[in-house]
Amino acid sequence: MIHGLTFKEYVEEEKQKLGEMSKEEKIDYFKEYYLKMVIFAVIVLILLIWLLIDVGLGFRGNVVTGGVVNTKLSEEGSLFLSDEYMTYLNASKLTKKVNLAPDIFIDDDDPQSYTIFQAELATNTYNYLITDEKGLAFATQLEVVANLDEVLESDLSQKLSDKIVYRKSGDNGTEIAAAIEITDTAFTKNYVNSGGKVYFVITGNPDEYGKALKMLEYILEKK
Repeated sequence: MIHGLTFKEYVEEEKQKLGEMSKEEKIDYFKEYYLKMVIFAVIVLILLIWLLIDVGLGFRGNVVTGGVVNTKLSEEGSLFLSDEYMTYLNASKLTKKVNLAPDIFIDDDDPQSYTIFQAELATNTYNYLITDEKGLAFATQLEVVANLDEVLESDLSQKLSDKIVYRKSGDNGTEIAAAIEITDTAFTKNYVNSGGKVYFVITGNPDEYGKALKMLEYILEKK
């Protein structure tokens, strides 16, 4: 009911009123009685559309998640590892996304930085890391690093044999193929400023090692 009338009766009454008005009177009547409601309805519609888009984007499938540790990655490098990687995969941004933490820094003067990073590694936050020696040593000690001797296919392993880096893992000191040195790659030369050696590390859920391997392939193809 609207002002004691059914919706149909209200519409008929409004049509009758408008039929008796001049063009100018109709405009004034609209401004006085309906303009605010129309503006409100448009705002609500925009908010609903924004909410639906935001929720939809939040449910996009994750292509890969990477972390850059104790090395300075340029803005161009961030784009290379995110938007340009999506293009490389021919993946739609409407259904897929790349997650990248480009500025992870662990510092002896900030113990909390180690605590946070350790928690992220323990919960398989990252599929891969691009890191300096300190980050590599920390991740290897935590035993969250893939043994590349078990992960790389034989052809790729042979191709990278002089770049595979071995480190002792965990408290038992078992030596594993912990990383690939990418210091001399075009990717590192163009996008990374570390002041030392740079490594690519595969970490996270073993079922998702393929995501990191695909990223490694992409990085090594950079000319």
